[in-house]
Order: sequence, then C-alpha cells, then structure tokens
Amino acid sequence: MRENLKHIGENIRTARKSKSLTIEMLAELAGISESFLGTLERGESSLSIETLINLCKVLDVSADSIIMGSAELPPPISDKKDTLMTMLGNASDAELDFLIEYVKLYRGRIMF
Repeated sequence: MRENLKHIGENIRTARKSKSLTIEMLAELAGISESFLGTLERGESSLSIETLINLCKVLDVSADSIIMGSAELPPPISDKKDTLMTMLGNASDAELDFLIEYVKLYRGRIMF
C-alpha cells in the first residue's frame, strides 16, 4: 500500500512541476491544504476520489496517469481535445453526422 501511495505522489509532483505550479498554487486551485498536498506528494497520505478528480482537473491530466502513470505523463486532456477539434474541422457534413451517431452509440455502451 505504501509503495502505491509513493508512486501516486510522485506522479502528482511530476504533473504539478510540468505545469510550473508550486505546492501553494496547486493546493489553492484544488481546494486542499498545502500540508496535505505535501503529504500526498511524499506518499504519506491517501486521497479521496473527490480530491483525485479535483487534482486531475487542475493539472489537466487523466486519473489513470496519476494512479498508473510513469515518469512521463501522457499529453494533457486539452491537447487531445484540440487534436479532435482539428480533425473535426476538416470533416464533411456526412462524416460529422456519422461520427455523432457513432459517439452516441459508443457512449451508451461504455461506463466511465
């Protein structure tokens, strides 16, 4: 258990530093105390799902990159959205109609 917390803490620290945020800044944006964030980054405390979600939103990363991530985190979610928007901007009306129906069908069958 302790090793898992340490790994999660390291991933939070890596994501924070990649955004050039201080502990103080991230704590304020995520709605947690600086001391608690410090204990998370050192792997001394566990975090709730709500805190994980808040950190991921602020850091613009997925929860799996914090939980299972490696030394190099995947591109931020905003980069993925930008890529998708660029691709959709080049699509025809027929392609957009197909994609809308496909996404509706796909999202109806998966659980997040």
